[in-house]
Order: sequence, then C-alpha cells, then structure tokens
Amino acid sequence: MEDREIIENKETPECEIVKDVREIRHKISARFDHDVGQPVAHYQALEKKMRQSGKYRFADLPLERPKLSESADTEVGRLNGLKQWEKN
Repeated sequence: MEDREIIENKETPECEIVKDVREIRHKISARFDHDVGQPVAHYQALEKKMRQSGKYRFADLPLERPKLSESADTEVGRLNGLKQWEKN
C-alpha cells in the first residue's frame, strides 16, 4: 500500500487502524483539555505512584552518556571528516 492511499483515507485495514488510533488520541487530548503538559504530568504522577507501590520494576536511564573507547572516538571523528569532505 502506498502512503498516498493512507493519506487519502481509502477504505483499507491500515486506514481503519489509523482512524482508530486518531480517535483514541483525540479522546486522550480532550480528556486533558488539549493541553500537552497535563497528560505528561498525569503520566509522571502515575509512574511515581507505580514506583512507590513496589509492584513494578523500572529501568532507569543512565545519568550521563557512556564514554566511547578511544578507537570509537577516532572512528566517529573519521566519519565526521568524511561527511565534511562530501559537503565540499
């Protein structure tokens, strides 16, 4: 199926899924008065409550980015140099 068919909303199973997802997203948006900050705050509070319950395990993100080895740093620098060369 081509993107054009989905955009033009032809009746296909994929379009029904897109329609359902949009409907659910609209309901969630309306529930929070179409304010993006409200659902974020809601889900952050829910996460806090779930963590405090002890019933669930969470994978926390590292506080800082992992450091690349020297060889990886060299490779990244080399690739960036190639990108600069391709632009010229």
